Amino acid sequence: MAREKKYLQFGIRQRLYQGSGCISVIPQILETEEWKRVMLIADPGLYAAGVIQPIEDMLKAAENVEYILFTNIRPNPEAVTIENEAIPAAHDFNVDVLIAVGGGSTMDTAKGVAIVGETDAHVMDFNSWPPSRPLPHKTYPIIAVPSTAGTGSEVCRNAVICDKNGFKLVPMHDAILPTYALMDPDLLAGLPTGVAAATAVDAFTHALESYTNMNANDFTELFSLRALELIGEAIRPFVANPAVEKWANMMSLGSMYAGFSLGIASIGQDHVITHPMSEEPFHMPHGDACGMVLPAVIEWNGLGCKEKYRKAYNAITKKEVPEGEFEVKMLIDWVMDLNADLHIAQDRDFEEWGYNDGEVLELMLKHPIFNNKDKTPNTQCAYPRTTKMKDFKYLIQRVNEYSRLQKERRK
Repeated sequence: MAREKKYLQFGIRQRLYQGSGCISVIPQILETEEWKRVMLIADPGLYAAGVIQPIEDMLKAAENVEYILFTNIRPNPEAVTIENEAIPAAHDFNVDVLIAVGGGSTMDTAKGVAIVGETDAHVMDFNSWPPSRPLPHKTYPIIAVPSTAGTGSEVCRNAVICDKNGFKLVPMHDAILPTYALMDPDLLAGLPTGVAAATAVDAFTHALESYTNMNANDFTELFSLRALELIGEAIRPFVANPAVEKWANMMSLGSMYAGFSLGIASIGQDHVITHPMSEEPFHMPHGDACGMVLPAVIEWNGLGCKEKYRKAYNAITKKEVPEGEFEVKMLIDWVMDLNADLHIAQDRDFEEWGYNDGEVLELMLKHPIFNNKDKTPNTQCAYPRTTKMKDFKYLIQRVNEYSRLQKERRK
């Protein structure tokens, strides 16, 4: 059989605004698009802290604009909650547009509402729908306003939503790529330290995995390498003080660039392992799980992409380590130092959850991502090193071993 030819491809179907105060363009967008009925989907913590108030004030002042507020956002949003609460609210109000303000869970909730649109369908009806095949119904446009520098959801066409069994699934479609994305670093100022750290590590993982993915091309590498440069410099001072505009702006840009690259090149083994880790029974914050898993994944992929890891390391550290002097362990050590500095996955290993490596693997195998007959990860990834099920067993064991080393490093 002839090998399928791969073509260079890249496309952006959205308008982006990035910079301090850019949320001020919301009234202009609504007027230009003639969107008059707005559903404001907002993180409840942000709402309680008053972060959403400036946007509400804009909506109240805008001529001929009415809005409703939805704040019942939960971590790892469930399809049933979206269908029972958010979608009926959108239908009853006859909305024109969704404005999503918050982190990944807020964006995912909005995307769940958007993909169902004006129908009575279920969110998971579209889990396997081809991403670029037109949907047979009207969907809702989204204005995405991220409040973290991490998930990149504002520039991606996928959502992460839990099914009735609590498994994270990933509906993906062009229709849920936000029509507008407003990356305003001012919204990052009040991020709690733990949230800032976890989401920043998530962004770093997006950049590194998309850069080393076999689907990467010249376009995606421009974005992923620039993301690594920005995040490598800014991540520690940003987590220490997200109110400093310089660091917030760099992380905002880095997260956006990583999201671009991820949306085309896709993820790696890290995200395949970490999705189950943030579900029952572990419930680990996604960014913490990314940091915990990453050293083992870098070690494994080192045989397949050592040169890319060298370039990534140089981008992160602003060094010029030549090819003959670079060792993959240098990048692993940098990540482990970062985890220690940011208290990522602090004092976590599988035994502390009450499981051994084999039990963790058994739990992960129940996840739909491993649901085909060969038990090979069912993803659209192209790993830099071939990874079969036996290899994932080994990787999970190495994750646990590295987590023990990480604890020793903190002592």
